[in-house]
Amino acid sequence: MAYTSIQFVPGINKETTEYGAEGQWVDCDKVRFRYGLPQKIGGWEKASPHAIIGVCRGLFSWFDLNGIRYAAIGTNKKVYLFSGGNYYDITPIRTTKSSQTNCFTSSNGQALVTCTVVNHGAVVGEFVTISGTSSLSNTNFTASDFNQEFEITSVVDNDNFKITMPSNETGTGMSTVGTATFAFQLENEPDSQTFGYGWGTNTWNTSTWGTARSTSNVTLDAGIWSFDNAGEDLFAWLKNGGLYKWDVTSGFTSPLAAVSGAPTSSVTGLISTPDRHAICFGTEVTIGNASTQDKMFIRWSDQENFTTWTPTTTNTAGSQRLGEGSRIISASSTRGEILVWTDTALHSMQFIGPPFTFGFKLLGTDCGLVALNAAVVVNDKAYWMTDGRFMTYAGAISEIPCSVKQYVFDDINRTQYAQVYAGENNQFNEVIWYYCSQSSGFIDRYVIYNYIENVWSIGNLNRTAWVDNAVFQNPMALEYLPNSTASTQTTVNGATAGRSFLYDHEKGSSDDGAVLESTLTSGDADVGDGDVFTFIRGVIPDFKNLAGTVKLNIQSRDFPADSQRTTGDLSVTTSTRFVNTRARGRQVSLKITNDSSASDNWRFGTLRLDTKADGRR
Repeated sequence: MAYTSIQFVPGINKETTEYGAEGQWVDCDKVRFRYGLPQKIGGWEKASPHAIIGVCRGLFSWFDLNGIRYAAIGTNKKVYLFSGGNYYDITPIRTTKSSQTNCFTSSNGQALVTCTVVNHGAVVGEFVTISGTSSLSNTNFTASDFNQEFEITSVVDNDNFKITMPSNETGTGMSTVGTATFAFQLENEPDSQTFGYGWGTNTWNTSTWGTARSTSNVTLDAGIWSFDNAGEDLFAWLKNGGLYKWDVTSGFTSPLAAVSGAPTSSVTGLISTPDRHAICFGTEVTIGNASTQDKMFIRWSDQENFTTWTPTTTNTAGSQRLGEGSRIISASSTRGEILVWTDTALHSMQFIGPPFTFGFKLLGTDCGLVALNAAVVVNDKAYWMTDGRFMTYAGAISEIPCSVKQYVFDDINRTQYAQVYAGENNQFNEVIWYYCSQSSGFIDRYVIYNYIENVWSIGNLNRTAWVDNAVFQNPMALEYLPNSTASTQTTVNGATAGRSFLYDHEKGSSDDGAVLESTLTSGDADVGDGDVFTFIRGVIPDFKNLAGTVKLNIQSRDFPADSQRTTGDLSVTTSTRFVNTRARGRQVSLKITNDSSASDNWRFGTLRLDTKADGRR
């Protein structure tokens, strides 16, 4: 009996052949590397049994002065607060039409009701809350049936739209009766990056007048929110929209309110520290005029006065236009400076005090950011995804060597770059990028970089936003189900499909109580010197933190171009000392899987084989 040990290098390498990756791992899913060894990632559980409406691409957590935890969740349709296990809808109100008369028209046997509100300005999919309903006739509907929130089903014209009631009309039907107040929320944003069509999207005299175009280079950005706090108050920027504030003292029933005097159209924003300026990036040249939005223009408020944006000799408000790039993508705060990414470059923005307030410096070119949320700052070091590379900055810009680079950027859906979301998992020294694969219009993949051990891993997971555990006990992330109509904490009548669920991550070892499957596959390794055939009689398992059942699969072949021969699954539990098998070949590889129970967990050490030389033929 002879024992052969194969020690694998940590991390995934997909930049070479399977034989060239001798002693390396070449593929995985739901696996991370820690202290040089691979292990199954932590599980997750729903933070709430309720769903929220829309796809989340903005997630932020903070404390108030009493130590109460909050998470702000921005979807393409709504903004929520999550606190104490409950969701609160704080979506800004676009306009309120008070005490409207002759509002409702219905027909017997139909759930659709026409609402008459002069100059409502609403669009399909917008949400409206009706209150104070009275003076109804010829209907089974009551005031309480109307005094609820509805998603607008269709728009007839600028004075009429339709909502869907929870039941059909059983009366003879209303004909322009009733009095009510209508509060319209902000218009919905796209759930993904889409192409726009129409006049101006192609060369002059292309196609025919009044017909839709089949191609376009104009994109409509997915709905994205940016958040920051000033003390205990929340500030929110809607991409290419306004700046809003939620005052913690106003309570959970109060929506975000537009900040008076602030720009009405910006790409993103933040609150600078410790100087406390509200800053809008990619914003308006003329405040209040959205048509003057310049996506390279930066504007900031007076110090600790977020309603004053016009510079004077007695305040610190000001503005600056960047010169490198065509549009600002995002900005993040670090100790001592604010990093501002354009599509092609990285800039530094530093507080220097009056009279200029902020100083600017170009840090580097050919290092732009692919998406608003594609960068993360960890311990004052920035990590981000540019087109085709991963980058880092800590006083100097450099590319991060990546052993899965070609795989990721061959796999990624570049038309959905806007959805890329980066997050930190400090417990495991990881930066994670979630992205859309080539075949998906929504996020379904991830790539992880361990910045202490300099190793990479990959996998499949639907998470559209992530926040680390600085405020809540566990990291939190959201899953989006575009076809889901799952129930929400508060009823929204007529709400169309598309729901998100919030999860606590690194909690247990299951997928919310179901089996969390993981896989890990090695490259080929020569058994012995590789010059003779070897007969493999068994495997000695080497696991730590083993729970449930793990399956080993020994795959062998004679030459790199040969198809692999597999032993089938060899089950390993905590009581397994030796696994008998029969395999023969010059090269051998290992595949580890678990798919048996919700308790499955594992960490792998060294592959140790019982072998015997089996000749040269």
